Amino acid sequence: MSYIHLTIEKRSQIEVLRKEGYSVRRIASLIGVHHSTVARELNRVEGEYSAIKAQQLAISKSANKGRPTKLTPQLAALIESRLQQTWSP
Repeated sequence: MSYIHLTIEKRSQIEVLRKEGYSVRRIASLIGVHHSTVARELNRVEGEYSAIKAQQLAISKSANKGRPTKLTPQLAALIESRLQQTWSP
């Protein structure tokens, strides 16, 4: 099973179809995704769903993924100074 991130186009389709009163399952079948994907997407934004707000939230969450770095400026300076000492002729 593969997972595809929603594009701004799909989010816009969800927004329009939801405003027209379509059910979550009907929207999912029309845009070709699972109904739980649409339900999660609609819950992503508080209040009335907005494709632009949802896209901004997705981008900001994506930017914060991964393990935080342990490399501080002090540690970087220490490593650099030790490397220079090791590689100096």
